[in-house]
Amino acid sequence: MITILVGATGVFAQFQKSLNIIWGVKADETKSGLWSLIRARLFSFGLIVAIAFLLMVSFIISTLLIALGDWLSSCFSDSLLGVIQIINFIISIFIIALLFALMFKFFPDAKIRWKHVWLGSIVTALLFLLGMNGLSLYFGKAAPGNGYGTAGSIILILLWVSYSSMIVFFGAEFTHAYAELHDGRIPPDENAVKRPGSET
Repeated sequence: MITILVGATGVFAQFQKSLNIIWGVKADETKSGLWSLIRARLFSFGLIVAIAFLLMVSFIISTLLIALGDWLSSCFSDSLLGVIQIINFIISIFIIALLFALMFKFFPDAKIRWKHVWLGSIVTALLFLLGMNGLSLYFGKAAPGNGYGTAGSIILILLWVSYSSMIVFFGAEFTHAYAELHDGRIPPDENAVKRPGSET
């Protein structure tokens, strides 16, 4: 458990550094120390718990809607099942957009407005869901992991992680570009400074 927690918070810490590069800021080294490291790790752990909770809620709601849709389709017309699927898609977009909004707002050491974060997170959530459905179709039809034998499942996981990473960083870049288009240069927060060379 300790190894998993340290590894997970370490991944989130690296993710924060990557978002800081996108926003052209970096942590202020004069304010860094043991306490700031502990605080960053606790914050990462708290966000991990929040994201896990939201994903669990999304999974439960999706499962209930699918079960409800199956029951209603046996009693009513198939058009009602389509309505249930649309509702499920909208709820999924909302929850996933909320996850991305939390990441884009609180991970970078920059003062980002919520209105910019929401647009970027909604765009990222749409791309994420479309890509997830597309990859599910691709995995089901092409079965790219079959050529790797028992390691095929690992290959599929790596493909999914690679795609997800590209979508998340694209969403972060979109949010950054949109924020700078409307507000100009986004200032760092009180625990960070501008990254050298980010002004060009």
